[in-house]
Amino acid sequence: MGLSVLIVDDEKVFRNFISQMSFWEKENFTLSGEAKGTEEAIQFLARKKTDVVILDVSMPGKSGVVLSELIAKKYPDIVMIAVSSYDDYDYVREILKNGAHDYILKSRLSEEFLERTLQNIENRIQKTSPWEAKRELRRRTEEWLLEGGMNPFTSDNSKKMVVLVRIELLRRYSESGQRAVMEGIGKIFEDNTEERMDVVAVCAAPDRYILIYRFYDEVSEAKMREKLENYHLLAVDSIRRIYNVSVFWRTCPPFFSDNALRSFVEHNLKQEEKTEQKRAFMAMTIQQQNLLLSAIGRRDGEAAEVIIRDIYSKIPLQGEAFCVIVTKELLDLLERISMEYQITLEFIPRDFQLYEYAKEKSRETLVANISGLYRNVLREMKEKSEEKKFSVSIMEAIRYMESAYDVSVSLSSVAAHIGVNSSYLSRIFHEETGVTFTEYLNRIRVEESKKLLEKGRPLKEIASLCGFKSYGYFLKIFKDYTKQTPKEYLGCAK
Repeated sequence: MGLSVLIVDDEKVFRNFISQMSFWEKENFTLSGEAKGTEEAIQFLARKKTDVVILDVSMPGKSGVVLSELIAKKYPDIVMIAVSSYDDYDYVREILKNGAHDYILKSRLSEEFLERTLQNIENRIQKTSPWEAKRELRRRTEEWLLEGGMNPFTSDNSKKMVVLVRIELLRRYSESGQRAVMEGIGKIFEDNTEERMDVVAVCAAPDRYILIYRFYDEVSEAKMREKLENYHLLAVDSIRRIYNVSVFWRTCPPFFSDNALRSFVEHNLKQEEKTEQKRAFMAMTIQQQNLLLSAIGRRDGEAAEVIIRDIYSKIPLQGEAFCVIVTKELLDLLERISMEYQITLEFIPRDFQLYEYAKEKSRETLVANISGLYRNVLREMKEKSEEKKFSVSIMEAIRYMESAYDVSVSLSSVAAHIGVNSSYLSRIFHEETGVTFTEYLNRIRVEESKKLLEKGRPLKEIASLCGFKSYGYFLKIFKDYTKQTPKEYLGCAK
């Protein structure tokens, strides 16, 4: 479906002239509605997503100039085409100042000219990324939430849910590098949407995002939560895989008052800031523990070492006592995990022995020793998980994925097929297989694509047959998993 277009003109003859043009039948553009004046147009825009508004500038009552100003403020992504029976410079100046794409005299408006104008608009929009197109709304939302600015959602009839996100980079970046990573993460969050649902990702600090999920049709809070959870988990999975970061989030209750939403976000950001200041140079923070637990869950010894090194680096040089406390907490955590997975640890220092153990070693040696213990335990955990047989639910899920990989299979559709909750399936799938649902599905699709490659099928056909959402995404995932492009793989296979 192409651009959706609204006609706003008080003259029915002109509305009919536009609506009866033959190019609407080509389905490149959709005539989504008509309005006789500004009030009717604003009501329509509040109900239905619209890409282009063709508006008469000299309507009775609130003129097209007023309408263009309202659209510019409330719907900055909408493209306006102004039409008029009069060649009046004052109208032209005001309309163009409000961001109109073009100003056309009705006497010169032909079907061919309007189709070409809409095609130019579509070409321009296609060259603009969704992230860039939403830049103005994102800026106004940031001003509203963080600086006391005007609410950009005053005419928005959506129901909103908020997710507060913290990103932990597992490697050091330059300031510009960190900004680039955070922008990439924001794009992933905003891209994970569907029709009649939207996400605005506001970067609240170098390591934080405020995500505002907007639902336009959904009335059930349970359905809203389920959709949010599905899309958010998919986004987080992509972010972790692409950027090698840890993502922590808190889902807030739905708000039907924008003022309550804003107050809640402001309060929680302040509380987080106070909590972090209070924990400075204490033992391991909750955040550090969560990072380490995340690495343990992934059986990622390298990531665990990076986190352990970072934990020790934040202890003051003269902080021997802190060093002992942190070492004890790291060893206690390791002992709990070892007991759970029935892994034997040869040596765990305790009490005074622990004090001597930490005191007699340099900081670097201590980091190396503790990291080595974690690496050994995580390696054994990985070996044990590979030996373990999957549960009935996971086996059913895998069988379904192997049979339906060529269609739009998702976590929620697989969960529905085997009769379990999608959140539960996501958790136990990762626990039992050691990878996420999406990673396992991509692995199946890549293996199938290898078979088709060896049969000489065209690449674009393979991408479609193996269920990849686009040709570009197929190339990226194939290289992620095989470290080769499809052509390089085929060359090696021969």
